[in-house]
Amino acid sequence: MKHSKDIVRALIAIPAYNEEQNIQNLLAKLGTWKKDVVVIDDGSEDKTASLVRESGFTCLSRESNLGLSEFFRTAKEYGLRHDYTHLIALDGDGQHDPQYIPQFIIALEKYDLVSGNRFHDLSGIPASKIASNMFAVHLFKHFLNLTFPDVACGFRGIRLTDLPDNLIMSQFGIIYDMLIQHALSGKQTGFVGISVIYHNSDPMNTKSSEISGLLSAVSLYTPSSELRILMESLKNKNDFRICLSGINFQACYQPPDAYLFTMPDL
Repeated sequence: MKHSKDIVRALIAIPAYNEEQNIQNLLAKLGTWKKDVVVIDDGSEDKTASLVRESGFTCLSRESNLGLSEFFRTAKEYGLRHDYTHLIALDGDGQHDPQYIPQFIIALEKYDLVSGNRFHDLSGIPASKIASNMFAVHLFKHFLNLTFPDVACGFRGIRLTDLPDNLIMSQFGIIYDMLIQHALSGKQTGFVGISVIYHNSDPMNTKSSEISGLLSAVSLYTPSSELRILMESLKNKNDFRICLSGINFQACYQPPDAYLFTMPDL
């Protein structure tokens, strides 16, 4: 659903787990929005929570690691209690640049859900990352008839009252499930082009848990033998192949818990 022009009062919420190496650099870029930022410390065993508080930001701490479903539940509850209309979530590791927050706020005046699009400019993005994103995008298109440029970006903005209460997926699957539920309800999704920086030290593969979350989320809405086969391959740490929209994807297992994606024909 599009809105002609909504007033957006956005809570900026950051999930953080053992991010003492990154959180201060991120918070330094959020000074303009300090009063509207809450860091939700997910049972960190390092100095994450104390560093957040020392920096003058609000921090809500949990005693144990409860994951993204609890993060969104806590953020929604906090946001509604403090009269916010929307939530903007970005990762605590610094990979999401706060400079795009104003663009998210503008987009949220029109759309109930806005997601980052890391692939609007492919220059500088490793081929394996392009392939893994294309795999996820075409999986959505093939099984759900949903066409998006990026389905896995955790830089998200959403109207608080539209944030589902039944995000039952574990861990990263919630990112996909949120997008699917929103789209299948007939509502449109907005996208903001964001930059993505890859360092030489970054792994160019995709974690098995992220792939499992993707397959499980799609399976909730369109159970299929193809998806079951992929999930079985993942469980057994086997390589797998699939053709989606005429594109052949190959995923090669990389110990201990990741896959390297390629598109052999391109």
